[in-house]
Amino acid sequence: MSLDVIRRLLKVQNVIGENAVQDTVKNEIEFPVQVKKIWDTDAEVRNVTTKTAQDRVIVEGTIHKQIYFVADEDTICDDMEYQEGEVYELSVNEDFMVSVPIPGVNEDSEALANVKIEAIDYQNIIKEPKTLPDLWKQTVMLEVFAKATETVQMEVVTDVTSPDVDLDVVKELLKVQSVVGEDEAQATVENNLTFPRDVKKIKDVDARVLEVTAKVRDGNVIVQGTLHKQIYYVEQGTGRVYEMSVNEKFNTGVSIPGAEMGMHAQVHAEVINVNIDLTGDRTAKQTAVLALFVKVTEDLQVEVVTDVIGEGIEVIRDLLRVESVVGENEDQGTVKNDIEFDVPVKKIADTHAEASVNYMDSKVVKDRVILGGNLHKQIFYVNLCTGGVLEESVDENFSIVVNIPGAEKGMNFSAQVEVQDIMYTEPEYPDDVCQRPHFKGEKHPWKQTAVLGAFVKVTESVQLDVVTDVLENGVGPTVAPTECPPGATLTFVTVKPGDSFYKIAQRYNTSVEILMELNPDVDPLNMQIGQQIKVCSIVGAKG
Repeated sequence: MSLDVIRRLLKVQNVIGENAVQDTVKNEIEFPVQVKKIWDTDAEVRNVTTKTAQDRVIVEGTIHKQIYFVADEDTICDDMEYQEGEVYELSVNEDFMVSVPIPGVNEDSEALANVKIEAIDYQNIIKEPKTLPDLWKQTVMLEVFAKATETVQMEVVTDVTSPDVDLDVVKELLKVQSVVGEDEAQATVENNLTFPRDVKKIKDVDARVLEVTAKVRDGNVIVQGTLHKQIYYVEQGTGRVYEMSVNEKFNTGVSIPGAEMGMHAQVHAEVINVNIDLTGDRTAKQTAVLALFVKVTEDLQVEVVTDVIGEGIEVIRDLLRVESVVGENEDQGTVKNDIEFDVPVKKIADTHAEASVNYMDSKVVKDRVILGGNLHKQIFYVNLCTGGVLEESVDENFSIVVNIPGAEKGMNFSAQVEVQDIMYTEPEYPDDVCQRPHFKGEKHPWKQTAVLGAFVKVTESVQLDVVTDVLENGVGPTVAPTECPPGATLTFVTVKPGDSFYKIAQRYNTSVEILMELNPDVDPLNMQIGQQIKVCSIVGAKG
């Protein structure tokens, strides 16, 4: 045999489809006292998970709400002292499940989801006479975006040469994102806490991961971030609830064999559990457990063979479906807004900010991507008149245009937006502002400018018939005798649902040991559908 066939294994991710739907979550909220009104609600979606089924992605998660309400009575309940007209906080968690239809999805597909809270509405369930618990009907409107993908492994032909046959080798350049590896890990964040008051008990802990970054090193991914906690505790003696915010940096490594500097890393981090044990009147030890999922990819430009023309030449093809990278770019955007506070503000003590992309409000157009999203800020500020520290939550929409030459309507995109800087300009207050009976925040707004950085990658779904093997006069390239036993022929087999080394060995009259020798880079316990493996096929095998 005079053919020299050069092959390369591609492990790529194919986008099956994406879709966005709206859904509502209805529930009854129980308050420990009679409520005059709902003053404000901080709400976010946590612990989002996905499952794939036939033609749909099932998205599950938890809606975490901090409801600030005005008490309508003076009473003591569960060691808490409530006063009429005062504002208190109630934390509520609600689970949800939404089905997003995406044709072509099956149980072996992979999926990711983005869930956004669009609106929350409350309605009091009036009772006469008033009884406890006080019930309010709540409706949460969700926007759920899901994208389904599949990881495909295929050994393709990248070149064919022969000293004896005149060949015309047809090639096509592919620019794809190759999956190097992925893994899950846990990280523990421990810290000693000191409270400004004597603590009777911990009422609630609101924890989340912010500012996650990943750096790829040889065989490793270094994940860094901030664990942000809002701790609600009951003061000894008074029974009043106070809040303390704590930020802690963490740094951990996740092993990804084959990872190298210059590759890309995607990280998803969430808080599994936070435990706070009181060690004294004002001290405690905190232990938080984080779950990390890391995927490493690299951009490849590879020429694949789509046809080989020559006398006596026969080609074997297979359909390769991949996301071809059209382009990527990064740009900045600014969000300017006036912030109105209920009291005069001495200074902004701290701001925790997160930017999220709204995929329903984002789109690919000619040569650019228009990103729409939400900037959520928790602003901690000092009351000019009392010196007390207060918190204000603010949500602002943003739009950023990122130029991507070659982008067209209908192409796919992925985006990451991070908050790079937030600047405030304080207003001028009258000298007697603290003596005035009524303060109007709209007359003395703080001006805010937030700088956002956006990274966008545009891809195009490509289906291409690529050459996976070349035969001359019906015979494949000569195989070294050490690869297959006498009477056997080396062939390539595509893994099907339910396949294992044992089943493939039975189907082709070979052994598991030979399969493992031929495929040292294949994990028998983690074979992917569509992956191609080498098989020594005995004549008469069922195939």
